[in-house]
Amino acid sequence: MVFGVGRFGYHSRRIEHAGGSGAEALTRLAALVSISAGLLVLMGWSNGVEVLKRLDPSFVAMNPLTAVCFILSGFALGLNQLCFRRTALLFGSAIALIALAKLLDLGVVGLPIDQLLFRHLLDGEGDPQPNRMAPNTAVAFLLVGAALACVAARRHTGQLIAQVLGITVLLISMFALVGYAFGIHTLRGIGPFIPMALHTAVVMLIVGIGIMCLSRDRGLILVLRDRGPSGSMARTVLPLAVSIPVAVGALRLWGQHQGYYGTEAGVTLQVMANVIVMSALLVASILALHRSDQIRREREEALKKSEYFNRTINAASPDCVSLLDQSGNVLFSNEAAVRAFGVASVSELLGRPWGFDLGENVARDREAALAAARVGRVGRMTYRVTAGAGEQRWFEALMSEMVNADDQPIRFIVMSRDITQQRQVEEQVRWTATHDSLTELPNRSLFQAHLDRLTGTGGRDFALLLLDIDDFKLVNDSLGHDAGDTLLRTVAERLRNAVRPSDFVARLAGDEFAIVLDGVVSEAATIAAAEKILGSLQEPWAYDGRVCDCRMSIGASIVALHGGATAELLKNADIALYSAKTHERGRVALFHPQMRAEMQSRASKISMARHALDEKLIVPFYQPQVEIKTRRIVGFEALLRWNRPAGGLQLPASIDAAFDDLELAQEITDLMLAHLLSDMRLWLADGIDFGHVAINVSAADFKRRDFAENLLEQLALHSIPANRIQVEVTETVFLGRGAEYVAEALKTLSTNGIRIALDDFGTGYSSLSHLKQFPVDIVKIDRSFLRDLHGDEHNAAIIRTVISLGRSLKLDVVAEGVETADQALYLSAQGCPFGQGYLFGRAAPAARVPNLIKTAAGRASQAA
Repeated sequence: MVFGVGRFGYHSRRIEHAGGSGAEALTRLAALVSISAGLLVLMGWSNGVEVLKRLDPSFVAMNPLTAVCFILSGFALGLNQLCFRRTALLFGSAIALIALAKLLDLGVVGLPIDQLLFRHLLDGEGDPQPNRMAPNTAVAFLLVGAALACVAARRHTGQLIAQVLGITVLLISMFALVGYAFGIHTLRGIGPFIPMALHTAVVMLIVGIGIMCLSRDRGLILVLRDRGPSGSMARTVLPLAVSIPVAVGALRLWGQHQGYYGTEAGVTLQVMANVIVMSALLVASILALHRSDQIRREREEALKKSEYFNRTINAASPDCVSLLDQSGNVLFSNEAAVRAFGVASVSELLGRPWGFDLGENVARDREAALAAARVGRVGRMTYRVTAGAGEQRWFEALMSEMVNADDQPIRFIVMSRDITQQRQVEEQVRWTATHDSLTELPNRSLFQAHLDRLTGTGGRDFALLLLDIDDFKLVNDSLGHDAGDTLLRTVAERLRNAVRPSDFVARLAGDEFAIVLDGVVSEAATIAAAEKILGSLQEPWAYDGRVCDCRMSIGASIVALHGGATAELLKNADIALYSAKTHERGRVALFHPQMRAEMQSRASKISMARHALDEKLIVPFYQPQVEIKTRRIVGFEALLRWNRPAGGLQLPASIDAAFDDLELAQEITDLMLAHLLSDMRLWLADGIDFGHVAINVSAADFKRRDFAENLLEQLALHSIPANRIQVEVTETVFLGRGAEYVAEALKTLSTNGIRIALDDFGTGYSSLSHLKQFPVDIVKIDRSFLRDLHGDEHNAAIIRTVISLGRSLKLDVVAEGVETADQALYLSAQGCPFGQGYLFGRAAPAARVPNLIKTAAGRASQAA
């Protein structure tokens, strides 16, 4: 619709330009003819050339003063055309003054200015007023001067007056021409005064046309310039209606003068010719009007069809279309707009500001869009409408200005399109980019942006919590990833319910979460809030008919105490979380500076463990287990050692942090088993009776549900009997999550002939219950009870109790850390059958095991 208006406006301006160019050309032509005629007549007077002064010896000559006025008229026309209006006004005023002075001279016998100015040119003999300016010529020039002055003023009324004066000049000159054409003296002059010269009338006619063309935007010239039927008829009929009768009259006089017919016959011929010509013009006008009317009816019909077509389009269009007046009030709206605004009928919108009931923000945007449209741009705005059912719809509106044929603004058109779906898609894309799809919590990027805003503003007090699900990998490995996803969603929901509306909860990655506690400044408040969150998470969660416990570790940092930069806060909270998971999972750890050194130490140990694994530097060393009375070797315990390139052989304590890492601990066990089974296979092949080899298995190993099966499979693969290997565990494997898997694994191993040893017996708080619940074959007395055996009666009592308990339960008892002969004698006296320690032999590499066995066998035979 706007495009159509734009095309129409362009077409109208093109027609106006074409018409304006023609009128400008006529004005320039009139100026040129007027100046040229005046100059030629003055040359005729100066040089005595009669043909320049008069067209025929029988006609009146043009007065020199008339020639001067024509020159001034020509310059005034040209200056007006070139927009030098002030100079043109001076020329027009000079013409009017000369004409007024001449009229006063003729009326009251005043000062003859033409005689004063051109006395040497004018012939004073004969006529009492020879060669003076004719009165009708003076009147015409007075009108010419006034018209040129009015045109120079450039006012609407002045333009109309100039055109009326120009028409009057045309009539005066035409009367003179008709007088000459029909031989009527009274039409050529006024009374007894000298008549207007023939070429004066012709040039005056041209000057009158030039004046009318100067005011081409008004009156008759506007009609003549019109490209419609009226303009076409006016441009055709008016010149012919004027010129043909004059030409016919001139031909009649010429025929009479030549003697072809008399006066009566000439008049008859002239009348008949005029009737025929005028009838022909009338018939042509009637036909032109008929064609114009037919075209008008066709255009009206086409317009009706177009309007019907536009109404149909507007009614069927899903876009909202509204027409506004210059103030922004609604003049028209289609059905889509009525539905969009949620009103019953269009009458509720008409006459009111567009979007009047959409709030102040829309009103502001509307005024800004209208302001843009008023300066020729396209105003754009987006607004929201709430439907009757509460549904919110979004629309994008474009506002454009409509102009008429004169390029004047008349209306505004507003076209709105429903972009609700597009907006929803954009919002969904934005939401997806800033939220975790599984838990619907903010993701790391949104959390980072939120934290940056808090630390960037300054003065905001808050605490940062980093949370991590304990043993999450075990859930995925044992129950599957669907169970892991269920746990993550459960944790997210509980975290949302455990915090305040002002707090911020996010999922960073995997099983890592973060919470910003708004307004928290003290350690006590932070710990209290974190403990409350932990309490909400401890409730068991269900999956596939199974009930599982949920534990998390939390690390906390406070902006008021631990730094205000985002990176520093995150790092401190992460260090605290690491400390919580390392020392005691399922608890809250608040950051303290010493944690950083501890974490660095643990990180260094883990790094060394990874390097040792990558380079295969970890090897088993074998410490003998002997029968105390006979000193006969009954087996070995495989102890971890690793060769540090720059430090030599290292003990397990140098990489003990790796045993708390689930993956690293499992990799270490796998590597130890690989070496151990290879060594045992070699010894068996060489016929060496090494008894058995005990290997330490950690809680991390049992978190692999197939540990027992894999071990049995490896034994079968290496053709090693199950009774050749023992599995040593500490009571920590029975604690916490996954204890049921430990029981199943130990039962599988025991059923297949692998003996189970309970290491560090007596140091835990539930050892006796473990002996009842789990298949244990051997208990090992911890070395700590032997260190001050004779000085601490409690240690001796514990040793006696453990030995007696083993005897009662038919369990083998092995004492660790036997370093002195007194310790060995005491243990033997108490009935402890087996021992290991430096007294019986230090841990040695696999290559020395055969020699250790041979040496021990020699000692045993000598002792016997």
